[in-house]
Amino acid sequence: MVHIKIRDIAVSHGYYISNQIKNRKIISEKIKGNIVVEEAAVNKRSASKYNWQNTIMLSLDAIQELFFKSNLSGADMDMIVLSSQLPEYVAPATSVKIHNVIGGKKECICYDVNSNGCGMTMAFDQISKYMSVSPHINRALLVGCDYMNLDKNNLGDAACAIILEKTEEDCGVCDTLSLVGMDDNDSNQFPNYGFSNLFMIKKGTNLRFSMAVKKPNGMKSVEDSISTILSRNGLMKEDVNMYCFSQNNKMGLESIREKLHIDKAISPYIGDIYGDTGTSSTFIALYEAWEKQLIKRGDYFLMCAFGRGAQTITLLCKF
Repeated sequence: MVHIKIRDIAVSHGYYISNQIKNRKIISEKIKGNIVVEEAAVNKRSASKYNWQNTIMLSLDAIQELFFKSNLSGADMDMIVLSSQLPEYVAPATSVKIHNVIGGKKECICYDVNSNGCGMTMAFDQISKYMSVSPHINRALLVGCDYMNLDKNNLGDAACAIILEKTEEDCGVCDTLSLVGMDDNDSNQFPNYGFSNLFMIKKGTNLRFSMAVKKPNGMKSVEDSISTILSRNGLMKEDVNMYCFSQNNKMGLESIREKLHIDKAISPYIGDIYGDTGTSSTFIALYEAWEKQLIKRGDYFLMCAFGRGAQTITLLCKF
């Protein structure tokens, strides 16, 4: 039976990237044309009068670390997917821009996804299912990156890159549950007046994307989804070795821990280190757990991502 394995994970923390990235080569000598980050950075600065740090640069930095760890290159990827709430470009897709810089091959699927904080978690599920039925897609690169603060470096700006590949090992996504809120969510939308009115907006502050910490409401759906997905797979909470939640709400996470009796050691809060990194936050939590050897191959882990108060997605997986 075909399973989809997380081979490696790497993270780029936006706060630290700007002074380091200029002198670092991207990916390795395997890259077509031996493109380096410094060259890409110069090109970006010449095209913009604002901060050259952006979704592409953060993503490339994470990909560089990932390819060094795995000894792979862009040419080894059959699929490249970017999850971002604010990709640098919508035409062409930012994933295509990334593909070109890392020396991706011609026969490759590239696309961008956006489901707010749920995006990368949802993309992981979708890519895994696509790979499991496609004989020609053996390895995929998934990147989650939200560059939300357009004025200055923000601890919440980060990218996470993972390599997914086919394996016969018992691992991957076991079950998925997605819940959509039925409440009115017009008060939490971006752009506030919609893209159809984008060029009529004269006041720049109307385009701000708020990353304010919310009060711990709406957590009942999270508790229900966790209980449901464990129940229908015949598992107890104690059978799960690691819980990876979105990092936008510390009070909410503490509330879930208390109500479901989940130990703090297996449900890490990393928002105090990275900030709220949006779409990539569940995977950065997993990355931290793996780096600290809190999770090992064969362990169950659960991901629960929140999408701007409008939806949640819960994945039961085996590492």
